[in-house]
Amino acid sequence: MIKTLPFLLTVFLMIGCAGYKFQEVGIALETGKPKDAYTYLQKHAPKNPDIPHQFELGLVAHYADHFMESNEAFDIAGDIAEDRYTKSVSKELGSLVTSDKLRPYSGNQYERLLSHYYRALNYVYLNQLDGALIECRRATALINYFKGEDEKYDFFGAAFLAHFSGILFEAAGEWNDALISYKQAAEYYKNAAEKTGVNTPEDIGHALVRLTRRLGFTDEFERYRNRYGEPSELPADYGELILFYESGYVPPKTEAALMFPILKTDKVDDAEKFVPTLITREGMVYEEVKLEYLLRVAMPTIGSHRPRFSGITVEVEGNPRTGVLIEDVENIAIETFNKERPIILFRTLLRGVGKYLLYRQADKKNEALGLLANLAGVVTEQADTRSWQTLPNQIFMVRMPLPSGMHTLKYSFLDANGQTRGSQSVPNIRINPNQITFLNHRTYD
Repeated sequence: MIKTLPFLLTVFLMIGCAGYKFQEVGIALETGKPKDAYTYLQKHAPKNPDIPHQFELGLVAHYADHFMESNEAFDIAGDIAEDRYTKSVSKELGSLVTSDKLRPYSGNQYERLLSHYYRALNYVYLNQLDGALIECRRATALINYFKGEDEKYDFFGAAFLAHFSGILFEAAGEWNDALISYKQAAEYYKNAAEKTGVNTPEDIGHALVRLTRRLGFTDEFERYRNRYGEPSELPADYGELILFYESGYVPPKTEAALMFPILKTDKVDDAEKFVPTLITREGMVYEEVKLEYLLRVAMPTIGSHRPRFSGITVEVEGNPRTGVLIEDVENIAIETFNKERPIILFRTLLRGVGKYLLYRQADKKNEALGLLANLAGVVTEQADTRSWQTLPNQIFMVRMPLPSGMHTLKYSFLDANGQTRGSQSVPNIRINPNQITFLNHRTYD
């Protein structure tokens, strides 16, 4: 026990070490200075590459047009995440008596999938479509891995990645792979729609009709055409614009203090057996005379934080097209946390009861030692609020045919009621005949 107290205080110093500040990154991004954000993250990199710093670095590098550097950061993050799926026993055990911040962070499933979206876009902008297709196949393999590992896999992020992959395979003329990806996207959107609030986009149905006709799959073509209708054909000497509009920030995790009463009548000898009883006391009103100890624990929490802009219309030469919601990162983040919360709460209370038993044992020997044990337990109690904070809140897609040549795009940014609250013109966008031009645009309001 005596040896444990200095260890707890040492851990406090470890988890309290300052790293990069998200506010600094956000200010640079929001003032149109992504290169400054990238430089800041480089200067404040941890001694050893870690998640989520590599995710933040990769995304900021993407917005700074450092596409190779962005992929390098995402590759490092992917390697770390893959390695950390094999748990570190020593750090897992340490987290039970200190803080969840000591647990290896491997990123959430949807975070790992979204990294492939940005990797693929990097390759598109580098004119390396083969590299983008490799990222699509890697994302598909990761989705299949998640499906194989978890019978209750929720497909969060999977539908968007399958949809995006279908578009890229179609752009490359890989018709069979495109059809497979679009079919998967339709299935995944349907599986996750209830929790994500994102229904299957009309674009997927049109793609299924278009591709089954091209591949000569007569029965499937007829079935899809009856279900989704006949999509309009691309006129001669036309190409397509596909814009991904990314709005706001995913809500961050914050720390909340929860109190759980330990009563004088409780027999707390086995922490693991006592925790289920303690869980039932969340928010409990108790009488002071019955209270033995008030256990304070730190839990992560997350709430809605919708941006001002939550939609887009793109107008070209008087022809407007409104974006379709294809990924709601906020809903995915909240639903993912809600699914994980019971496990986090159990582990947090197990740790808290362990600290209480340490305090009780110390207090029996010496009151001053008991105070020290209690202090050590309090200062090391910190919630794990790590996440990929620069991710957008929502992603919309605009897909529109345009005549080949140079165009000026007018973006109109919409609020939740569909009213225009801002606008921007983007000149000199080249559309090539029978090709897809990809763009992504980010706002932070």
